[in-house]
Amino acid sequence: MVKMVWYDTAQLQKINDARDEGDWFTAIVLSTTQLERHGSLEIRNYLEELKVKPLIIEYILKRLYLRQIAGYLLTLEKIEKKEYDTIIKLNDERNYFVHRQEKEEFKHGKEAKMKYISLVNEAERILKEKLNVKKLFISKR
Repeated sequence: MVKMVWYDTAQLQKINDARDEGDWFTAIVLSTTQLERHGSLEIRNYLEELKVKPLIIEYILKRLYLRQIAGYLLTLEKIEKKEYDTIIKLNDERNYFVHRQEKEEFKHGKEAKMKYISLVNEAERILKEKLNVKKLFISKR
């Protein structure tokens, strides 16, 4: 008997649930966290294929932020310019959510949905299609 299981390495279900519930803080912050994590893994894989010394790879990666990761992914042609722009917008929104001033309020309802849903959907697409976060495991029993 052969069993096939899809494994999601980027918490896509949590992102989807947050989006569907209108929990934009979680949807945006988790999306950017996963883009940063998996983008950095793509860069690591690229550097390892070039046989860069592990110590140098660690030094490079520990100093990267999402903006820089997006730039490297664009340079490596892992993403396109439109996807780069989306990642930058997501990063800006994440920074707004995390570093907002007390007097600033989050968008709610229809206004928030119009602003954030396309960003979250695009983050999910980039994670799936460009950063390969869904893995298929096959086992024989």
